[in-house]
Amino acid sequence: MQVKPLDTPNLPKERVRTSLLQAGIYAEALRKHGTEPLSPAPEPGLSDEEREHADLICCHGGGRDIFVSSAQTALTEKLTAMGFNVRLCAAPEKDYPKNVGLNFAVGADFALGRFLYADRLLRAFLQNRGKELLDVKQGYAKCSLCFVTANAFITEDTGIADALRKTGHEALRIAPGDVYLSEAHHGFFGGAAGLIAPDTLAVTGSLRTHRDGDRIRDFLIKHNVRPLELTDGRITDIGGILPLTEE
Repeated sequence: MQVKPLDTPNLPKERVRTSLLQAGIYAEALRKHGTEPLSPAPEPGLSDEEREHADLICCHGGGRDIFVSSAQTALTEKLTAMGFNVRLCAAPEKDYPKNVGLNFAVGADFALGRFLYADRLLRAFLQNRGKELLDVKQGYAKCSLCFVTANAFITEDTGIADALRKTGHEALRIAPGDVYLSEAHHGFFGGAAGLIAPDTLAVTGSLRTHRDGDRIRDFLIKHNVRPLELTDGRITDIGGILPLTEE
């Protein structure tokens, strides 16, 4: 069966064949459900808790265009072999905001993030794509945003929810704090999930472990999307599950 890059980042039209995510138990669980995981190497400049987070290391611009940290030699070779046009960007550094240059949420009709901190190559690309640029205060924009459909999203961030609603999108704002990142910090739901089909959202853990789990489930059902819980444990921020190619 022929595979191809997603035309629109984060929003597959068919079953996803390849997703970019941190190596480990969630990647292996995803493989068992028919989606091949592609994982970045540990990024040398990032903190231990973020070192393999795909949404800090890469940003898919749509189609064959993808922006990748210049430190990711092996990943760049794999993506190039798959037919992607890899644009090498400044490697992220440990401290905020030097770690969020690629952490942008690119949708069907918008690109959302803290543009002051955007990698210069990515910013220029997004400015030339004809999408509405939604500038928000949250630098961890992609971490903070879960795509459900082209017009429906889940986020903990009030500013992101407001920006989406003002542009005619639907945003479910959930309580922060129930997504694990490390013993020191909580994560974001967007960093713990990703679509692997138009009607299937993969989540790293069980929605039962989130105080708003029922609201999340109801929101997904409303938009004809089913949750695929990769484990029975807590929901864990792994830097997102980023769909790259589809059937």
